Amino acid sequence: MKIRTDFVSNSSSSSFVLARKGGLNEKQKEAVIRYVEEHMMGKPLPPMEEGEDLDDYRERVDCWMTCDLEKLRRAQEEGMTLYGGYVVFECCDYNYANVFQNIWRIAEEADDTNFRQLDTDLSY
Repeated sequence: MKIRTDFVSNSSSSSFVLARKGGLNEKQKEAVIRYVEEHMMGKPLPPMEEGEDLDDYRERVDCWMTCDLEKLRRAQEEGMTLYGGYVVFECCDYNYANVFQNIWRIAEEADDTNFRQLDTDLSY
């Protein structure tokens, strides 16, 4: 655990140190994109049934949405898959820190020859 010994103007911030050699390589970019797709882009929702209204659909898929019903139907008609999820804001600082730490972890796991976590403990 880190302990601050000096004045902090924004107590909700955390510092970190990484070591990089050049930019992210293709394997790291693919790992970051895969993480974003799996954890930040929602889960596939089942298609809306014909004649189903928005309230019934929301209840069936257990996902709150306020968008226009016709936008959902149009996207489906165009062959698109609907995705849904949620973001917890009550502990947002920790979730935000986890995003950074998970991206750093998967970049390092993909190739630690050009990316290393040196001081990445964002908890205080």
